[in-house]
Amino acid sequence: MTGAASNGEGLAEHPLVAVYPGARVPAAEVDTHPLSGPDGILQIHVTRYPVEPPGLMWQSPPSLTVHLMAVEPRPWAETQARIPASWTEDQRRKLSVENAGQDRLAASATVVIAHAGDTPPLLALDSLRRRRAAAQAVGVITDERTVLVWLSTSDLAAASGYTVTMTADDAPGPLSLYPSALLGWALWWREQADRLTDEHVSFEELPPPPLELDVVEAWNPYRVSLTAHERTTFTPLPRPPREPDGPEYR
Repeated sequence: MTGAASNGEGLAEHPLVAVYPGARVPAAEVDTHPLSGPDGILQIHVTRYPVEPPGLMWQSPPSLTVHLMAVEPRPWAETQARIPASWTEDQRRKLSVENAGQDRLAASATVVIAHAGDTPPLLALDSLRRRRAAAQAVGVITDERTVLVWLSTSDLAAASGYTVTMTADDAPGPLSLYPSALLGWALWWREQADRLTDEHVSFEELPPPPLELDVVEAWNPYRVSLTAHERTTFTPLPRPPREPDGPEYR
């Protein structure tokens, strides 16, 4: 069992959270390209590019505008408890470094995806977006066809946005990219609004997401229904109180 596989307890290799094939880290650079579909439904073409460890020379094509999508790592204490007793200290240390690296990726990612697991989906989504307040979209996979997504419409600390349930009508396709596709729709809408008004339109003016989208990967379209739209606002968890004799008081 490799460190990368055990780090996510199968999450990085899970068919519901597929990332770039052959990637050594559970993350991908994602490009979104909107097109009008033949039946009038907006198509969001999503293309994945590999994220390699620092030091390698691969770069995404400069003609694309890509964002980082990362899988949320499991808590280190939970991962540590699953380490086989036969593992050496070197193996444990390597896994710890990989876990910390994935946490840094998720902290800097524009889109973060996770499994709801046994946690109620709304609670799992709220917990994820509080942990990853810098992300523009977060999603939790609730079953083999559904992702609960929160899309930010604000850059403020008290972030507002839309919570929406994205459900595959038939074949689910790339579930892990549903939040990226929704972000792609938001970017497309703002670009169209900018052209119509000749002024910069902020995400705060974003209307509710559409009722349907086609998420297209490798020219295969997957029809996705968007339901249970809700405008929500949350405030990041407060920091622990500072000690009166701490360095900030000196």
